[in-house]
Amino acid sequence: MKSLTLTIVFILISLSCSPSNFLLNRTILLSIYFDRKIDRLTNQDDQTLQIKRELIQTKIEYAYGVLMEKGDRLIDKDYTKSMKLYNKANKEFTEAKNASILLLSKRYPDFNKWMRKEHYIQFDKKDINDMYWLSAALAGSIQSSRGSNPHELINIPTIGRLLNAAISLDQNWRNGALYSAMMSYSAVRPDLGGKALIDTVDYYFEKALQLSDSSDASIYVGYAESIHIPRQEKKEFEDKLNFVIAMDINKNKNNKINNIISKRRAEWLLSKTNDLFIE
Repeated sequence: MKSLTLTIVFILISLSCSPSNFLLNRTILLSIYFDRKIDRLTNQDDQTLQIKRELIQTKIEYAYGVLMEKGDRLIDKDYTKSMKLYNKANKEFTEAKNASILLLSKRYPDFNKWMRKEHYIQFDKKDINDMYWLSAALAGSIQSSRGSNPHELINIPTIGRLLNAAISLDQNWRNGALYSAMMSYSAVRPDLGGKALIDTVDYYFEKALQLSDSSDASIYVGYAESIHIPRQEKKEFEDKLNFVIAMDINKNKNNKINNIISKRRAEWLLSKTNDLFIE
């Protein structure tokens, strides 16, 4: 089975209201930051659309940026603790997924039918944010389940339909965020393989780079994980990650936090090179 790495690109292009660099380097404090923010948003008296959206985004950021990231690093050292982190992440992803579906269903009562390909909906640009985060939640719930819930896999095509629908509305949304997500999604499509898979992933990779002005490190990390590892392309893997590490994180201040996180993941992945590649 292909490895699902969608969440990486989904999250690393989206940490807009992020904790400081100080917190990013202190996992315990970062966990406290997210726990408190989620608690505050959950208990807000006036549950406006903005609050609901922020809660969904925060849960997904926390699940990937803290829980999954720590789980990935612990899996070889402490499998039991790693699984607890994945399970907690899965809970956050599932809650975000259900909340996202509820938001879209309020605007479109037949949205669940659309997800099952039983109904047509003409979406609007105002829906892109919710479609994007639902895609992220679906991808995260699949990845964090680590194969323990095969029923999650039926949602893979839905991710693609959501992203394609969003791209048809505004392909430039958030400087190529939709293309970044499509790049990772295409890498795990069960109906793609060989040259068709590489050509498709490369198309979205180039579009994402173009629209982000090549300033988003997560695009390179996502490609390295979703393409170079499965294809055992060690040199290309190292080249992309070393490029990320050498990037000027101040080139685009809007991506600074994202790129710090991407650099940390690139460094960790490079430290695992011997485990990831068979000589």
